[in-house]
Amino acid sequence: MIPKRIFISRPITEVGETLKNFDAKGGELIAESLLKFESVPFHFDVTYEVIFFSSIRAADFFLSQYPIIPSSVQYACAGLETAEKLSVNYQISCDFIATNAGNPTESAQIFKSWLGQRHVLFPKSEQSLNTYSSVIPMNQKTEIIVYRTTSISKLIPPCDLYIFSSPSNAKAFLEHNQLPNEANCLAWGSSTTAFLTSQDIPVFHQLQTGTLQELDQFLTNFLELNSDSNEI
Repeated sequence: MIPKRIFISRPITEVGETLKNFDAKGGELIAESLLKFESVPFHFDVTYEVIFFSSIRAADFFLSQYPIIPSSVQYACAGLETAEKLSVNYQISCDFIATNAGNPTESAQIFKSWLGQRHVLFPKSEQSLNTYSSVIPMNQKTEIIVYRTTSISKLIPPCDLYIFSSPSNAKAFLEHNQLPNEANCLAWGSSTTAFLTSQDIPVFHQLQTGTLQELDQFLTNFLELNSDSNEI
């Protein structure tokens, strides 16, 4: 059955073309992050050779206070989408990009090998899962909290398809909402899948690379398949 109402825990500007087309053709799309973010003042005094951005948000909050980074520092990030935004927004070219962002545990080990013996700076949220930093020895890393994340209280009407973009968004959703028994649930990566599974919520599909291109391709096939099923 083709979905009539879809929820995604991202703003409309970050949902991809397939969902925008779904909305334009008469489907009901609810595109809202259930999180809000605020800057945390910070200071650090350490020499680092690599800076790792787990998201564009971490970069935004860090660079707003420390816009000048030594030219010798290399950049690393957790995924192609973050790399693209760093390039467009800050003209930053990443030397390491986790190509399998949907599996951060595996990507963290690849990053550790790439890092070698260098010192890395991790700007992060106070709610970070620390997947990448946890595999790096203490004497090789500096972790600083640059922003905090809090949930938004919002009731979401029952949907046919739910797309959760992070464990934090899924947790915020469940604070005030329940999933209908017949709804399908799509998870953005293994961390989101792990959280939903811990809440006894089945996940029918997990994104692997964590890009909008992957989401578009899957949803195009999913919506076409369900549309064909309705015609049989």
